[in-house]
Amino acid sequence: MKEKHTALRYLKVQNFKALDFFEIEFPPPRMTVDPDILVMGSKNGWGKTSVLEACVLLFLAAAIGEESFKLGNRYLSTDLYDLLIQAGAKQAIIEGTFEIKNESISVTLTIDKQGNINIEKTQKNIEWFSTSVGYRREIERFWSAMAGLSFDPLILPPLMYFHSYRKVQEGNLELGMLVEKNLPLNRTSRFKLEILHSMMSDANLFDNIDETTAKPVLAKLNQLVKLYTGCRIDKLRPASDSTIEFRIIPIDGGMSFTFDALSSGQKEIISTLFLLWRYSPGIILIDEPELHLNVEWHSGFIKQLYKLAPHSQYIITTHSEDVFSSVDQDRRVLLMKE
Repeated sequence: MKEKHTALRYLKVQNFKALDFFEIEFPPPRMTVDPDILVMGSKNGWGKTSVLEACVLLFLAAAIGEESFKLGNRYLSTDLYDLLIQAGAKQAIIEGTFEIKNESISVTLTIDKQGNINIEKTQKNIEWFSTSVGYRREIERFWSAMAGLSFDPLILPPLMYFHSYRKVQEGNLELGMLVEKNLPLNRTSRFKLEILHSMMSDANLFDNIDETTAKPVLAKLNQLVKLYTGCRIDKLRPASDSTIEFRIIPIDGGMSFTFDALSSGQKEIISTLFLLWRYSPGIILIDEPELHLNVEWHSGFIKQLYKLAPHSQYIITTHSEDVFSSVDQDRRVLLMKE
């Protein structure tokens, strides 16, 4: 039987960024064995990214509250409320309904030009997170990504947002990154930190590093690296500047090489699939996956998502006909301006 996950079932947006009015339902699948997914296709400039950002903001409003928005102006060069509210409008309204276990929670977020935030919820005593540790850092990551300062996705289980400008940052890691809590958001990749943490945990060389999840994490990473590169994880290599390089090696033999030497498409599909597997189940938002995938992976991408994390809800925007047509007709919608 499929586990009950947190899901977004309804969204209505008014005067938010590129959207003057938008309303959509995200119905559960008819059969419990079917994927909980909706793929939205459209032409450039329609506002698909704004739809996903509205989903994120509604979740932050429901789960955390006004604090989520107070962090925004720190990262944005323009006024936050000018950015979020459509030109000429006085306020933006985002409404929606979440499903948490067997409970339905309706949320309304109103933002005006003066910076007033109003949040209304039908249920106030809902536990959205298993732990609240680190949520402030992830909110900062979201706003800095909107400002173009961070390339990491938003990982705030039960919500994950893989924005279109995500990227695995090149560069080596430092051991101190294992314990440093306030690294600059543009300094390194969260994906690489996960790998460093797991490899050091598996070696059992350090105190105060949890090793219970290291083996399954490394096994899953090896599976993905093998599938998309024909390689496996090798070792960590120290550099002269006291940093550490993450190495992989061809399965059929040959010299090891740095993970950074892979193509951007290989790095992105491995990191995206790994992170959503690691932090599922939840609401997974993916903006234009085709920008980060080799063409031959487009048609099989969604099948791979569901194979890795079958108990999550997926809301995906795309320009790719292969991605769009890879789901059943009732699981996709073509967005068009009237």
